[in-house]
Amino acid sequence: MGRFFRKLFGGGTAPSAPSFVPAHAAVTRTPVVIDMPVVEAPVSALAAEEIEDRFYRLVLGLSPSDDAAFSPAEQSVLRRVRDAFGGERFDVGSLPRLPSVVPQLMRSLRNDDSDSRALAELIARDTVLVGEIVRVANSAFFKTSRPVTGLAQAITLLGQDGLRRVVMQLVMRPILRTNMGGASQHAGERLWEHAERCARACIYLGRDVCDPFEAFLAGLISQTGAQTILLELEEQNDTRATAFSRPLVAALAQQIERLSLHAARHWAFPSRVVQALAERADPADAGARTPLGRALLAASRVAMLDVLIEQGLADPDSALLASPGQTFTQAQLIACRDALRTAAPAEA
Repeated sequence: MGRFFRKLFGGGTAPSAPSFVPAHAAVTRTPVVIDMPVVEAPVSALAAEEIEDRFYRLVLGLSPSDDAAFSPAEQSVLRRVRDAFGGERFDVGSLPRLPSVVPQLMRSLRNDDSDSRALAELIARDTVLVGEIVRVANSAFFKTSRPVTGLAQAITLLGQDGLRRVVMQLVMRPILRTNMGGASQHAGERLWEHAERCARACIYLGRDVCDPFEAFLAGLISQTGAQTILLELEEQNDTRATAFSRPLVAALAQQIERLSLHAARHWAFPSRVVQALAERADPADAGARTPLGRALLAASRVAMLDVLIEQGLADPDSALLASPGQTFTQAQLIACRDALRTAAPAEA
């Protein structure tokens, strides 16, 4: 249990995890009607369930299947996975500890009075982090006239929000992208591609209703449990030539989401981020979704589809199909898909 996390980072403990206020009734106003273009769903639009099935098969190395029911062998596979990671049986102490600079940096960044010099002194303790921040500051995205050579200069250029994103990307990258080789390495590349895109899509869909950095965090960590499940399947020696049924893939996906939720709680991430991940992991029990929960659900699927398109597993014009239960229109989902095709600062 948790062998992947112990092997990669070692054990450890972390502190336990840490409103919408309705406006008062106002004078009745005449509603303003704004004409919005109605966008028809593309012919190649894919339902959320289809996108998730294809994506998790890509990550887990499973061949396609239209089987709609569990086989006895699959029930055994799922039972072993749930025995290892279900409920209270999972040892959260096996989850990786975040570098000590991260919680300190997060605390300082919540203080708007933190100056560049104080931040530079804090970050300077980690040479890898310093190099990554300077690299991003010198990327084509910022188009500086002269090279950025100093940490304080890079921090000023990135700003507090940009700095937090660079830090968390550097921290999360080795958790998703492993150097263990084989299926884990292939999966890690796809998971990291999804994480970066999901973070950006979550910010895009959460505009005006979500804190941008919380949206970024929720998207970035939404698949942190995937490598653990993959390693468990490999250690069970379950044949990868078998075409797992769609219900089994969906059940494994839910286990991945629940492990990601465990990690967010263990790392004491912001409460709204944890709540969004809880809604993502247990949609049937979530009731009315929070703004961040709704943004994360759609963003994850838009990002999955973008990875599938890049891997040739979906039509280039594909889009997430809007459904009556979603908050987002077809036009918004297509616009989000298109926004992902613009380079982000850390990618430039």
